[in-house]
Amino acid sequence: KDKPVVMVSVAGAYRQGKSFLLSFFLRYLRYNCRSDWLDDPSIPLGGFEWSPGSRPHTTGILLWNEAFVVRTPQGEEVAVLLMDTQGSFDCKSTVKDCTTIFAMSIMTSSVQVYNVLRNIQEDQLQHLQFFAEYGKLAQKGSRNEPFQRLVFLVRDWTFPYEADYGARGGRLILSERLQIISEQHEDLQKLRKQIWSCFSKIEGFLMPRPGDKVEADQSFSGRLEDIDAMFKEKLQELVPWLLAPENLVVKKVNGVNITCQELMNYFRIYTKTFQGGNLPEPKSMLQATAEASNVTAKENATRLYVEGMDTRPRGNLEELLRTHNRLLTEASSLFRNTPKVGGEEVSNRYMESLTKELQAHFDRIYKDEELFVQREREKEEQREREREKERQKEKERMIERAVEKEKEKRRQREREEEMEKEKQRQAEREIEKEKEKERERERVAAQEKEKHLQMLRVMEKERAMQREKELEAEREKDKQRQAERERAVEREMQEMKDRLMELQIREQSQGLEMVIETQKQITELNERLVQMEREKAERESKAQTTTLLTTVAEVAATVVKTICQISEKKKEEKKE
Repeated sequence: KDKPVVMVSVAGAYRQGKSFLLSFFLRYLRYNCRSDWLDDPSIPLGGFEWSPGSRPHTTGILLWNEAFVVRTPQGEEVAVLLMDTQGSFDCKSTVKDCTTIFAMSIMTSSVQVYNVLRNIQEDQLQHLQFFAEYGKLAQKGSRNEPFQRLVFLVRDWTFPYEADYGARGGRLILSERLQIISEQHEDLQKLRKQIWSCFSKIEGFLMPRPGDKVEADQSFSGRLEDIDAMFKEKLQELVPWLLAPENLVVKKVNGVNITCQELMNYFRIYTKTFQGGNLPEPKSMLQATAEASNVTAKENATRLYVEGMDTRPRGNLEELLRTHNRLLTEASSLFRNTPKVGGEEVSNRYMESLTKELQAHFDRIYKDEELFVQREREKEEQREREREKERQKEKERMIERAVEKEKEKRRQREREEEMEKEKQRQAEREIEKEKEKERERERVAAQEKEKHLQMLRVMEKERAMQREKELEAEREKDKQRQAERERAVEREMQEMKDRLMELQIREQSQGLEMVIETQKQITELNERLVQMEREKAERESKAQTTTLLTTVAEVAATVVKTICQISEKKKEEKKE
């Protein structure tokens, strides 16, 4: 109901296929404006009730009970409504009936299809003259045309050789029929000027005959396969030409788009106007539109005020009054600035009614607010008494908290003293830990030193063993050399002994001189033997001395090691 509305209405003489045509409009909208809406030729035509024959079928105004929401190329969603009307000038309708129905149709529609048969005739134009007079009066208080799109739909056009079927031929015929020329009678010129001035856009469309079966066969059910091909072809052109999203025309009043809800307001006002005892004059039509536009403006202003008051602050009468005055000013400004028809007198009457209603609404709200403030004041007094009791209890609790606070301070001091003692103990433990770390470092250093000394001792022992091995090897070599020398000496001594024996034997057999010589040689040999014995004894003594020195060196090394160990132990005892 809040979407912009597109109202497409078909009006005209009775038994000329208005309901039949609207059923095709309905089918197109049900297919969501797709191009395949006529593809199935076997489906009967449904929607608005229609029937062949000469008797009238539709009575009054029939508004299809479904609004079709269509999105325009601009992205706006609009609600499309279809209206069928009772045919004009049948044997049962009065002039008032025909005029009322036609007036309601043209005043509430945004696209008025004027359904005429075979041609646009002068009497059909004259039927619009009443509404042209209304449009002329309406233009005095409005900057826009009162009505929007008018389409002359010529059914069963029988002169295709003069103008082709479709919109192009319709423009040609319409320009001829509504042309204003100097040779015309003044009344004819005035009629055409009034029609042109009452609509923002006037167009025409020429339709061919639907076929013999449609016109003469009572069993015709609306199947496309029974309709003439040319008629279906032009239907494919006509319906989108009126109802395609890009061709929709939103209903406007005084140049402003209106919604479905606002259109209903206009229906109510127009209905009350037409329910009068006499056929309304153009001035009465204008008054109906004026009332509808003022009612809509009043409703919008009232909605602004009520919605603003619904969000008002509670519990402040002065602020409530300021809000009322502000919203009343805004609502009055909205009402005055809304484009309306009818002049200042009608507008002032509705403005006065709006002010009274809003003031009455405010008076009710103010009384309710006074009661609310009174109840809130009583509740506040009760809460104040409860707060006073709570304050007394709070004082008692504060005294208890003060006592507890003193106790807590004493406990805090005790905790602080205990913490200081604990800090001292912690410091002593830290000092002891540092001493322990220092002793640990000394032990580690002593162990490292002991390891170093152990390594030195091992190295010294290895060097001593190496020296011992070298000395042993040297002794072995000396022994070998000594043995060789001794063997050489033994051989030499044996040779000397043998020589001595030989000399002794020779002495016995030789002369004196030879004996003296032999004695001399024997003496030398004995001296030599004695010397050799002496040298042997010296060598044995020297070997014993070397062995003794080695033993003394080993004993000295052992003594030094023992002294070092004793010194280290004394140092550790001093540190401890």
